[in-house]
Amino acid sequence: MKCIIIDDENHSRNQIEELIALTPGVSHQKSFDDAYGALTYLHQQNHIDIVFLDIEMPKINGIDAAKLLRPYCDFLIFVTGHSHYGPQSFEIGVDGYLLKPVSEIKFIRQIQRLLEIKSQELPLKNPDNFLLIKGGSKHKYVNVKLDEILYIRSMSNYVRIFQTDEQHTTYHTLKRVEEALQDRTEFLRINRSEIISFYHVKQVDGYQIMLNNGEKFMVSRSYKEKFDEFLRGRLPGPGVR
Repeated sequence: MKCIIIDDENHSRNQIEELIALTPGVSHQKSFDDAYGALTYLHQQNHIDIVFLDIEMPKINGIDAAKLLRPYCDFLIFVTGHSHYGPQSFEIGVDGYLLKPVSEIKFIRQIQRLLEIKSQELPLKNPDNFLLIKGGSKHKYVNVKLDEILYIRSMSNYVRIFQTDEQHTTYHTLKRVEEALQDRTEFLRINRSEIISFYHVKQVDGYQIMLNNGEKFMVSRSYKEKFDEFLRGRLPGPGVR
């Protein structure tokens, strides 16, 4: 998600920029020392994912600026040294309230929560042979051919899709991707973090799975019953010795 920062204090802007650089899933676009510069920028860009906004600033304070900035962003986060603006901020409908100095853990948790909200948009799906996943920008989608998917792995707050010749990263949850693949019979979730495609399975030894490329995976305890049922449904019928 793309972000801008609005704060009249240079050291505060620098801190948020550093936190963004440390946090997966977000990228810093620009910083401003007042809301007017940000409004001009957003009027030209039309949209930004997140605005980090100070409250006590000259010219126009953050409370008033938030009302003007709201149409241009998906999420608006107040970053302030004062806790008493809480009631006003929630009347405006901001998406977060971080107190300065902002701790790294609280910042990352805030971003993870926003990524989770954003991922609630279901991936577009086609039960035939492809899956559309969201790319790095709001209106960008990537076409992933299902028969080329080896496995899909959850990586904290994003998902990585491993294909025969490339990889794709998308900010959906593994659960959402699993739902998008529910019409396909070759995909099976084998643990909390991985879905594999049986099109590319070479052999199964107990609860260890080996793909054609030699990579190995283990079925976790809580997924063993579902895994056994999956195998039974694909074994030859009665009469075969």
